Amino acid sequence: MNRVLRWGLALLLIFTLSACESPIKHLGPAEYGVVFRTLPRFLGGGLANKVRRPGETFILWPWDTVYVFDTKIQTLEWGQAGRGSNSTRDDYVQTRAVDGNEVSLAVRVQFAITTDEKDLLYLVQNVGTSNAAVEQVVIAAARADLRTAMNRLKTGEFLINVAKYRGESDAKKALQDRLGPYGINIVSVNLSEHRFERVLADGSIDRSYQERINRIQALEQETAREVLNIEAVKADKEREYNNIQAVVNAQVAEAEGYKNQARLRGDGYSEAKQNEAKGVLASGQAQASGLAAQVAALSGPGGRAILKLDLSRNLQKAEPKFVLMGKTAPGEEGIEVKRIDTNELLKQIGVFEGLSK
Repeated sequence: MNRVLRWGLALLLIFTLSACESPIKHLGPAEYGVVFRTLPRFLGGGLANKVRRPGETFILWPWDTVYVFDTKIQTLEWGQAGRGSNSTRDDYVQTRAVDGNEVSLAVRVQFAITTDEKDLLYLVQNVGTSNAAVEQVVIAAARADLRTAMNRLKTGEFLINVAKYRGESDAKKALQDRLGPYGINIVSVNLSEHRFERVLADGSIDRSYQERINRIQALEQETAREVLNIEAVKADKEREYNNIQAVVNAQVAEAEGYKNQARLRGDGYSEAKQNEAKGVLASGQAQASGLAAQVAALSGPGGRAILKLDLSRNLQKAEPKFVLMGKTAPGEEGIEVKRIDTNELLKQIGVFEGLSK
């Protein structure tokens, strides 16, 4: 018991003399720790092979130093004062277009430190022992690779999204190829703004080229608005034309209907009259044929007998009271037949009597 007490007092004295803040270390939810022992190699000094994982709590001996890395996604920004990583002044990434114009880039780069134990130990040995040290390495590499990737673009291509996205992709790939082997993963590279401006020898900035571009862009935007207004007016006029055309089409269709009805009525009337004319023609032709047949019959040898017979039939139908028959004029053949009814006979008798007086 006395031996244990002595060891405890000795440890307490060691911690007190080493001025440790606390012998107990607790890691956050995204923190990884690499312990380094400042002891000779034969006493286990150097980097520990085991990496402390998020949420772990462990004793930190006075000869131990723990390198803690936050593995959440980290963000670096360059741009206007207050928006980039440097909040006191403008901090753009300076490069040139392939045709020589200088360009200031506002860029955001996101990266994360690896969670693989082997890669994390390699990072401690070859890059740095803190997030701040890793960040400085990423800043230097990002500036270099961004300049190289965006330097492949022409001045006009900075205004084309597809070309800018290609430059961003090239920069991200170059950064990943450079830093990935050291346990630094590049999450994204985004170009948010670009300016065509030149830093002069006295530290001032020549923005004349960018100002000309801004004026051109303002004119283009105004032109685009005017084009939109023209298209809107054209669309309104086209709608008006379509509405009027629809009314005209309806009137034409109505007139066409009236015309068709009139044509049908005219065709029906014409056909009826044609049929009527055909009937009259057929009737006339039949009568003419009958008369021709009668003439032919009367002109034949029995014509007189037929005539007498027909005359007799007509006299019977008329029921005459008196019939006078006489001879025809000299040189004519046939019989003269006269029908006189009673009234006509009395009238003639009265006339004769009056003449005799």
